[in-house]
Amino acid sequence: MEANTASQGLSVLVVDDEPLALSQMKWLLDAEPQAGEVFTAADARSAEQVLQRQRIDVVLLDIHMPGMSGLALARRLRDLPAAEPQAEAGPQVIFVTADAHPAVEAFELEARDYLLKPVRAARLAAALRRATAAREAAAQDRPEPVRVSVLQGDSTVLVKLQDIRWVQAHGDYARLHTQAGTYLLRTPLAELAEEWQEHGFIRTHRSSLVNVIHVQRVTRRQGRMLIEVPGAELEVSRRLMPQARERLEAGR
Repeated sequence: MEANTASQGLSVLVVDDEPLALSQMKWLLDAEPQAGEVFTAADARSAEQVLQRQRIDVVLLDIHMPGMSGLALARRLRDLPAAEPQAEAGPQVIFVTADAHPAVEAFELEARDYLLKPVRAARLAAALRRATAAREAAAQDRPEPVRVSVLQGDSTVLVKLQDIRWVQAHGDYARLHTQAGTYLLRTPLAELAEEWQEHGFIRTHRSSLVNVIHVQRVTRRQGRMLIEVPGAELEVSRRLMPQARERLEAGR
């Protein structure tokens, strides 16, 4: 796996088990002004690792590869649920193959385009233009993320609700736990539990709320229920177990 960094343009992942095909596609993308950062992967499993670490706009995907095929990888990408309504859409898939037969199945998987090898520069540019137009249209339709304003020293900080992992009662305040740090909000936890329920927060205890999209693991042992989010493991009170279980199952 490697990346060629450019300052602007679409972030592209090229997936092909043939080294010559990879180098040719990189050569075309290096000369294409619509392409920004370019990553490569020699198989579908390596591609999944790149997709977990990087924000990818477009996947240029070979179909016939050893192990997981390109069609199977595209199916996995299509079936991934959106974490929340405000989340960015997943990468767009453009199939690149020497075989025209799987074209029907490719479009059933909502592929943005289907390029036949050897790929011509003009044809690649047209496919990337379609991807750019689709990304811009999706961005216009996506609602603005919900934010909450909190005081930090002499400054007001706007925190996205989707970035809050869990909330801890702190007297008449609530402490918001995020990857960037913690913030105090002058609102009681009980009030937040009611207001933020529609945004995916569930009450796990009289002193805590959890954001469903950040739940990593749910453990049940000896009659206890534990919910793990990044940086914390929170116990669910017995009274709230049925409600928490129902909400977690609905959001899975």
